[in-house]
Amino acid sequence: MKQKILIQLILTLVILTLSISGENYIYKVKKLNGEALVRHGAKEKWVKLSYGDTLRPEDTFFLDKNGYIEIEGNKILFKSDGGIIINISDLRRLTKEELLLQLAFEEMKSVPDVKKDKSNAKSTGIYGTEIEKEKTNLKTGWNLTNYWVKGVSALFENGFYETSAIRARNLMLKFDELKDNIELKMIIATSLEKLELYGEAISELNKILLSSKDKNLNARVEQKIQELKMKLASLRGDK
Repeated sequence: MKQKILIQLILTLVILTLSISGENYIYKVKKLNGEALVRHGAKEKWVKLSYGDTLRPEDTFFLDKNGYIEIEGNKILFKSDGGIIINISDLRRLTKEELLLQLAFEEMKSVPDVKKDKSNAKSTGIYGTEIEKEKTNLKTGWNLTNYWVKGVSALFENGFYETSAIRARNLMLKFDELKDNIELKMIIATSLEKLELYGEAISELNKILLSSKDKNLNARVEQKIQELKMKLASLRGDK
């Protein structure tokens, strides 16, 4: 019981910290090809997204697989091909401390007692609208989890290593079919490596080794772990 209360207090602190750090930037659609939809805030209805439209951190957009989009704002330019769903709040940089805090937040949400109560501990400081199973007016037959995963890849490719790692972790916890997704696991580990958080990256790669039975993958992961150990030793000044 005491442990549950302590975890809840930590979760509350994380939410408050991230909410305070959030800023309400405005973004603009600079280029757009293909079918695109946007959901404003917590609304379930998706409406057409057009060239020149403005977007805010609480918005989420969908881009069909044959599309292309460029979004500018907050001194960034995001470019991506289609087949993605992205929360605008993910188009931002974080400090290493904020990243590790949010990753810890996601881990704590997976604790059984907290998982039951997570509907009462939603964080909008980073995410905007909480991701749930999609119940929208999007076309039937689309596998929306794949669009979320490709959205994470697009964040990573645009250099948003912090939010791509957080979003990847969040998706793995939200969707049962993604809990063992290797692409998301590798994005988390590689993002941490890009940010020179080598110890944390090694920890993520070790998780892959524990769950994977793919010998070729495991060999590549083990090689990467050795490389990161050397980088970590160099960073620490070990001889």
